[in-house]
Amino acid sequence: MNSFSSIGGLLIGLLGLLSVAYGFNPSVPYAFQAFSAGLVGVATGGIIVWLSGRKPTKTILTQQLDSKSTKNDSYLELAKYKALYEGSPVMQRTVNTDGIIIECNQAYVKNFGNTKNDVIGTSLFDYAADQSKEDMRKTFENWKKSGKVENSEIWLKRKDGSTFPALLSANNIFDNKGKLMGSNTLIRDISEVYHAHKVVDEHERQKIQLEELKKMDSLKEEFYLTFSKECKIPVDPLKKYCEILKDSSSGKLDVKQLEAIEEIHTNVTKLEQLIDDIIDIQKLNNNKMEFKKESFAVDEFMHKINDICSPLMKEKKIEFIVKASTKYVLKSDKTRLNQVFINLVQNAIDFVPHQGGKIEIASREEGNSILFHVKDNGVGISEKRKESIFKKFYQVDISFKRKYGGSGFGLVICKAIIENLGGKIWFESKEGEGTAFYFTIPK
Repeated sequence: MNSFSSIGGLLIGLLGLLSVAYGFNPSVPYAFQAFSAGLVGVATGGIIVWLSGRKPTKTILTQQLDSKSTKNDSYLELAKYKALYEGSPVMQRTVNTDGIIIECNQAYVKNFGNTKNDVIGTSLFDYAADQSKEDMRKTFENWKKSGKVENSEIWLKRKDGSTFPALLSANNIFDNKGKLMGSNTLIRDISEVYHAHKVVDEHERQKIQLEELKKMDSLKEEFYLTFSKECKIPVDPLKKYCEILKDSSSGKLDVKQLEAIEEIHTNVTKLEQLIDDIIDIQKLNNNKMEFKKESFAVDEFMHKINDICSPLMKEKKIEFIVKASTKYVLKSDKTRLNQVFINLVQNAIDFVPHQGGKIEIASREEGNSILFHVKDNGVGISEKRKESIFKKFYQVDISFKRKYGGSGFGLVICKAIIENLGGKIWFESKEGEGTAFYFTIPK
């Protein structure tokens, strides 16, 4: 537009100069008029060229429009900040230098259970849990001195009285003169992190306790083994001297003396068995019992059991029956199986009657296993004792134990040995009619 005005002004000025030149000749018609019009044209063209070369100035209207545009930009920025503040998923609150809340966002209102009107105008200390009020006061004072707060851990309180741990971080707010007006505080609920740390700490505590228990178990095991070995030291000579005294060639003893010697020998034998059972229980509990497999004929093994157990039947004159219907060669721990049989047979001896007692042991092939059993015609097992018969550390009734004898460990040991050899053990019993223990050993 400015370029077009300049060209027009030049043309008008040029036409004016031509008119002036024409008017200089007085002899031509209308010379004076042409000269005057030419001067006007030159002047007009010059003015137009001059005006077109000037920069445009703002009119009042333009200034008003520009001012309105600046205000709109500020409003848009403020609206944008307000939207970010309100829509933030992080709790935010704005406080003045006295600690009074002058603004807060929806996340803050929702978490604390208040309305915004209830919050604004209240003190930030109203939302500190009792155990953190002093910490909140120190944090606020430090902010006033240093001008910043970064990840300060504070326990806060909701409207319903529940509390939660949070991290507080604050940035300062200044007026247009640079004076501190307050702060905008970001609050992060760290309940999940806190509980996760608590779980980790609890696991660490349990780990330490477990280590302590393992140490105690180790000490207990060491004590039992040492105690058992020490107890066996005086047992061996007692048995030995009892056997010497019972031998008639060593001297003359009357009936009462012989009965006393026999009583001592019997109780020493029981004590020895109890010590061995304690040692075995400890080994089984700590998986330290050794199992060695070897091949042996089942019928020969059963006859050896007969040779070992027959002498035990003499005192009560028990009928002892051995049935071995298989010559199968089994590969298992013969020593431990021998221990199982002796335990079960001794258990049966304790419970059969003094007159007409009967014990039967047998073996036969059954599928992929060898089935063994020990049957007696003793007192049987009552219904209330059946569920606990194989339980570890099952305490037998004292009066029952005194009447029939036994340590109460034998069946627990038998079950553990059979299961370690890959077999199963169970029983059938009827009170007053006897008991039959069955166990299998895989081929």
